[in-house]
Amino acid sequence: MVVKSPDFFIVGAPRCGTTALYSYLRQHPDVFLPEYKEPHYFNTDMASGGAIRDEEKYLALFALAKDKQRVGEASVYYLSSQIAPQAIKDFCPAAKIIIMLRNPVEVMYALHAHHLAAWIEDVWDFETALALEADRQLGRRLPRGNNDHHKLFYRQTARFAQHVRNYRDVFGTENVHVIIYDDFQRDSAQAFRQTCSFLGVNPDLSIDFPVIWSNPGFRYPALAKLLQHPPRFARAAGRILLPRRLRSRLVGTLWTWNSVRAPRPPLPVDVRKRLTAELAPEVEELSALLGRDLSHWSVIPSSSVSGPAKAA
Repeated sequence: MVVKSPDFFIVGAPRCGTTALYSYLRQHPDVFLPEYKEPHYFNTDMASGGAIRDEEKYLALFALAKDKQRVGEASVYYLSSQIAPQAIKDFCPAAKIIIMLRNPVEVMYALHAHHLAAWIEDVWDFETALALEADRQLGRRLPRGNNDHHKLFYRQTARFAQHVRNYRDVFGTENVHVIIYDDFQRDSAQAFRQTCSFLGVNPDLSIDFPVIWSNPGFRYPALAKLLQHPPRFARAAGRILLPRRLRSRLVGTLWTWNSVRAPRPPLPVDVRKRLTAELAPEVEELSALLGRDLSHWSVIPSSSVSGPAKAA
């Protein structure tokens, strides 16, 4: 029996629609994607909770794929990994690469909100979290219990021009398909058809394009902050009154109850202006690389309200 293995990879970026695209492609009869998203098998330069590092377990994800199907997987931190491009190439020389990109300011802000909701991040102020990146790359100022330190490197994650160039250098431009989130959000069906054509499967399939994921948030942000940073007396009392397992279960239950899907608060205009100006050269470089004018990403909108997202 021939063991099927992936021949295309959705490599990122996070908070750019990869979950939605993954869901849509899973509806295609000529495409196989496993239920398990984010195996992160190839970015071994990054510690990642939930990553599958064992080859046998990794290949087992694709055991149900049929002979004539395109087989793929999606791991959003492959994009910013330094070693994943060549590791994927060594594994599958003919691999097709799909990259999804979005305004980097929006990506970093959405990523911070997502990490707060997932208890990966414990610094609630977005600008402060950004300012900590250099320290965190040196192993300082890290949240307790977070072993996925690379997820807190917001600027590094959003260096899209460098990341796209890395993949093009390894796989060739013709084997790298870039989807701009603006296009995907505006016309998911068209973006889906273009992706199917890139993969060599029927692009005229009729499927549903529901909103798969929306912005994570909290019913009561103050409660979430309290659970993450309880006062010293509360921690001491909890240790005396409740066994550790019961404390963890109680905190987890409260966190889950308090978690909702809701629009993010608007990014303060002054923060948006500073970050937009800072990242304008990056956007210009990416525009030149893709042959696509993305200068609207460097324009300060009249409103800084973040609208509902299609997916992550």
